[in-house]
Amino acid sequence: MPLLENLNYPILNNVCMKSSMPDPETYPKKPRSTRKKWYAVIIVLVLIISSLGVLSLLHPESKSPDISVDTAPNYLKTGSNYTISLKANEPYKTLTIFWGDGNSTALNYTQETVSVSHIYNSPGIYYIYYIANFTSGPEEFNTYIPVYVESAGTGNRTAEGTLTILKSSISPVVANSNIYSNNTTIGMNISNAGNPSNSTFTILNQTLYVYKNGSLNKTLSPGNNDTLTVNTGYYMLKLSTTTANKAGTNYTTYYYMDIPVNPAAKLYINTVNNSIVMDSLTPYSNLNPQEAYTTSELEILDNIEETLVGNGSSGYFPEIAASLPSPHGIHGNSYTFNISSKAKFSTGQPVTAYDVYYSLVMDLLLENKEPQTPGWLLAQYLLPGNYHSTDNYTNIKNAITYDNSTQTVTLNFTAKLQPDTVFSILSSPGTFISSYSYLLQNGENLTLSSAGVRTFENSNKTYTMSGAISDGPYMILSSVPGEYITMVRNPFFIGNANNSVPTINSVTIDYISQYPSIYQDLRFNTSQLAIFPNTYPYTSYLTTVKPYNNSYNVSTIYDFNANVNKTILGKYTDNVNFPANLFSNITVREAFMEAYPGNNLTSAEALWKSFISNTNTSSRFHIDPSGKYNNKPLEIPIFAMPLVSGPNLSQFAANLEEMTNNSSSFSIVTEPVSFFNEYTYSGLNPMPIYETITAENMNLSAYYSYLGSTMNYTHAYNNGFSNYSFTASHMNQSIIMSQLNSNISSLVMNYNQTNLVKTKSLMNSLYLYINTSRSINTKLYLQNYITAGNGTFDSQGIVIFNRLSI
Repeated sequence: MPLLENLNYPILNNVCMKSSMPDPETYPKKPRSTRKKWYAVIIVLVLIISSLGVLSLLHPESKSPDISVDTAPNYLKTGSNYTISLKANEPYKTLTIFWGDGNSTALNYTQETVSVSHIYNSPGIYYIYYIANFTSGPEEFNTYIPVYVESAGTGNRTAEGTLTILKSSISPVVANSNIYSNNTTIGMNISNAGNPSNSTFTILNQTLYVYKNGSLNKTLSPGNNDTLTVNTGYYMLKLSTTTANKAGTNYTTYYYMDIPVNPAAKLYINTVNNSIVMDSLTPYSNLNPQEAYTTSELEILDNIEETLVGNGSSGYFPEIAASLPSPHGIHGNSYTFNISSKAKFSTGQPVTAYDVYYSLVMDLLLENKEPQTPGWLLAQYLLPGNYHSTDNYTNIKNAITYDNSTQTVTLNFTAKLQPDTVFSILSSPGTFISSYSYLLQNGENLTLSSAGVRTFENSNKTYTMSGAISDGPYMILSSVPGEYITMVRNPFFIGNANNSVPTINSVTIDYISQYPSIYQDLRFNTSQLAIFPNTYPYTSYLTTVKPYNNSYNVSTIYDFNANVNKTILGKYTDNVNFPANLFSNITVREAFMEAYPGNNLTSAEALWKSFISNTNTSSRFHIDPSGKYNNKPLEIPIFAMPLVSGPNLSQFAANLEEMTNNSSSFSIVTEPVSFFNEYTYSGLNPMPIYETITAENMNLSAYYSYLGSTMNYTHAYNNGFSNYSFTASHMNQSIIMSQLNSNISSLVMNYNQTNLVKTKSLMNSLYLYINTSRSINTKLYLQNYITAGNGTFDSQGIVIFNRLSI
C-alpha cells in the first residue's frame, strides 16, 4: 500500500522581507491640527479594513481537499456486484480505491460524486480505503469501509477456510474492528468450516499468506504459530484451503482478512435505526400457517400471526379470542370462544368468526399432506377414530361450528378435556388464524360440502406460501427466500397485557450458512441477535457481545429408513453401498440399536452375525456371509444436524464398524435442518439413518402418535414402515404395526397407564428408532447496545427475545 508517510511534502516557511531602499528626504513643515491627524488615521484604517475585505473576497479561506463516503454497504455475498459512492469537495487529478483483496481501481475526476463497483470472488473481511492526488498534492483520508463478504456457496468437493481474531495485546483503534495501532500482537484461529459434503474429498492443507503493503511478509499454518505482530501499514491475510481425493484431484478456496494498522483510522458503518437484525442458520421454506412445522418457519409466524390462545411464562391468555372460556363457555366436550372485536389483519379488516373457522378446518384437512403438517395435534382430539381416514365433511362439520352474528366459534372434542389441554392445543403450530380471503387467493379453495371436501383431499396438494397475512405484532415487509425476511410493526395490532405492542420498528432475519459468518456479523453490528452452541471455539470468539444462556434438553431420535431414495442420496455423498430396504429387516434395526453407545455392543455383534449368516434372509438383500453388498464393503452414511451432533455420534459410527468386524464404513454427513425438512417424507427420503429432535417433555400420547403410527402420511410411514406395503416376509412386523396403530388410537382417546405401557412395548418391539436424551447447550448473543448498562436486557431486547421463538 502506498502510505503517505513515505511521500515527501513541500514545507512552506514564513520569510520576513526587509526593504533596502533609502528613506526619503524630509523638510520642516507647519504643525497640523490634532483633529485632522485623527481623521487621517481613521480614514487610513477604514481604507485598510476595506482593502482586507476585498482581499478576503478575492482569496476565500482555503479548505483541505476531502473525499467522504456517500454510501457503502457493509455486507454482501461472493459474486455480487458491490458499489460504493464517494463525494469530493474539490476536483482531484486521480482517485485510487483499494478493495482489500489485492485489487484497486484508479479514476480521473469527472464529477463531484462518483460510484465505483467491484466483485469479490472470495469470502472474507475486507477494509476498503482510498487515496487521491489533488493539485495541492496527494491525500490519504484515514477512512476505512469494512465489508463482510459471505460465501454464496461452494461445490460439494471444496471446503471453506475460516480466520478469526481471538485476542490482541492492544485493543483495536475502533471497537469491534480489525484496525490496530503499531506493535500489536494478534492471536488468531486458523480453521475451516468442515470437510466437503462429498466425503470422498478431505482437506489436504491450509496455508495463511500474510502480505504487508502488497508484499508477502510471511506464511503461517494452523496450529503452528497463530499469532501475528503488526506494525504501521496495511496487512492482507489470505488463507488457502485445499481439498483432494484419493485420485489426486485438488480444489482450493480462499478466505481474506484485512488488518489496517493506523491509529488515526475512522470507520464507516451503516447505522441501525430502531431496527434489529437476527442471523439464522436455516431459511424458511413454507409460511402456510397450517403447514409450517419447523423452527425457521415458526419463528416468523409466531411474530406475524396469532392463535386463539397464547401461551407465555404466566400461563395461557387470549389472543384472537376475546377471553378464555370460563365455566359458562364450557359445556361437556364443547368449548365456545368469543372472537375479539379488536383483532384486525394488517389490511385493517377485522378478524371474523369465519376466518377462525376456515383456518381451523384447513388445519384438519391438511393433516394428511406430505411432508407432515402439525394438523394431527388438533385432529386427534376433534375427529373420531383414526383421524387420518375420518377427516370427512360430516365429522368436520360436527367438530367445529361458527356464528358470524355473535362472533363465536365452538369446538366439539371427541372426549372431555381439561381446559389447559384445550388451550395447549389451540396455541400449537397449525392453529394460526389467517384470513379466509388470503387463504383462498393462495389456492386453499374449499367448497364446504361432502363432494368439496373429497375433491380437496384427493388433490393431495401442498399449498406452499412464501408470505402470510398478519394479525400479530409484525407484518412482512419484504423477503427473498433463502436470503432474508424483513418484518415491520403491524399498525393495526393493539396487543394486551400479556402480548404487548413491540417497541422495535423492524426485524430482519438474515439466513447465514456458517457460524463464523454469523460471528463476524455480530462484530460488525451488521446483526444484533444470533444463537450459538455453548462450546469452543464459539465461546472464545464471542467476547465482544452479550451472552444469554439458552440451554434446553431434547430427545434425540435416530430414525431408520426402510425405503431409501438412493438417487437423491448420491447427490450428497459418494460413500454409498447398501440395499435401499436394508432397514426393513427387524434384526438389522435391533443390531444397530444395540450398537449405540451405552447399549450392548456384544449383543449387536451377535445380532449382525445372525443376520449375515442366515442366507435365506441376507440373500434377499444381496448381502453375503462376509457382510459385503454386491461383493463390496457396506458403506452407510449417518445424517446429522449441526447443533445436535455430539461425541456419541462418532462413537456410534465406531461401534458399528466394530459390530461388522471392521468390514464396513459409516460416514457422518452433516446437513442443515432445512435438508431434513425437505426430504423427510415417503419415497423421497435419502437418509438411511438420521436424527430427529422432539421436546423431552413432549406429551407421551402425542409422542407415540407422532412417531409410532404407521398409517398414511405419519412419520413412521415416511420412513417406509407401513403394514399396507410390507410383504409376506414382513408378516410379523405387519401384525405388530396393526396392533400398534390400534393402541395409539386408544391411547389418544383414553390416556391411562395400561394403554401407555402396551403402546410403548409394541413400539419398542419394532425397533423403529434409537431413543437418546441429552442437553443441547446454546447461548443467545446480543450486541451490547441493545442491553441495559447493568447487564440486563432493556425493553427492546425483551420484546425481541419474547417474540422470536429461537
